[in-house]
Amino acid sequence: MQRFNAMFWYATAPRASAPRRLMRAALVAGAAVLAAAPVAAQTYPGRPIKLIVPFPTGGVTDLNARILAKHLTKLWDRPVDVVNMPGDGGTRGTMFVLGSPADGYTMMMSATGQGTQNPALDSRLPYKWDEPTLVARTSVSPLVFVVKGDSPWRSLRAVIDDAKQDVGKYRYGTSGPGGVGAIAMALLFGGAGIDLQKMGRVVLQGGAPLLDAVATGETHFAAQYLAEMGPELASGKLKGLAVSTAERVRQLPNVPTSREAGFNDFTLIGWNGVAGPAHLPADILAKWQEGLKALARDPAFVTETEASGAEVAYLGPAEFKAALRVEYETAVRQVEKLGLRR
Repeated sequence: MQRFNAMFWYATAPRASAPRRLMRAALVAGAAVLAAAPVAAQTYPGRPIKLIVPFPTGGVTDLNARILAKHLTKLWDRPVDVVNMPGDGGTRGTMFVLGSPADGYTMMMSATGQGTQNPALDSRLPYKWDEPTLVARTSVSPLVFVVKGDSPWRSLRAVIDDAKQDVGKYRYGTSGPGGVGAIAMALLFGGAGIDLQKMGRVVLQGGAPLLDAVATGETHFAAQYLAEMGPELASGKLKGLAVSTAERVRQLPNVPTSREAGFNDFTLIGWNGVAGPAHLPADILAKWQEGLKALARDPAFVTETEASGAEVAYLGPAEFKAALRVEYETAVRQVEKLGLRR
């Protein structure tokens, strides 16, 4: 009898209207999504991560990426694999990351040149400086103005004076078609009243080939990251004439700052940081931020980074983006003043 009554109630009970049933289904689905979000955050990373380096092996960005990947692999117990994807001054690798799913499994080690300086130089690039999700800055590295180790030049002033006498006699090198070194040289020589476009230019693909070109005399001088040239400076293959920082660096105590050398325009400092595809989910961003902040406090990571010639300098997403905005806008003004913006 109880079973009959129950069946009778079910058959005669008022049924929910179609709109109400749709609303109920939507609420259930929404609850399922909300319940799954913390689970996704807890399980990420659930598989290997690709960390794209948009430059060749051996450069400062590659070195810093490999140090970072090693320590993140240990921290997360998941492989973080460095994948070099050079081309077009960093554009090829950047576009690959921007075209990847925003799931946190394809990320990028970004750098000054491709991050802000190239977009400042060339408005026709297929990406904007703030298009990637800017996760965190991880390190900074000063630029060093270098010449061949046995060069007769003993000061930056001597280089500038000789270039003024016969600008077409000399060649400068850059690690790509644009980049921080190209802008640094333009600011340095332009500030001294020298038209850099009248000087010869040797364009290499990456910092390591550029430094080899200076060491062999293929090009007379260049401005490149300290983190890329430690062995060459120590062996005497290269000679540093000035650093771009406001104070002398620990690794090169006898090399003056650009201001000490009498040039206030050679002040760019390189950085590396992690970026991802646009619209990276908040939980994935938080996971990376948590991990990178932990590494910035890890003595082993700090020691290894500093041994490479860079310095750990963590900035979170908001601070990182604010710093890059200032850097980009400053670079735009500078290259427009020099007539270099395309």
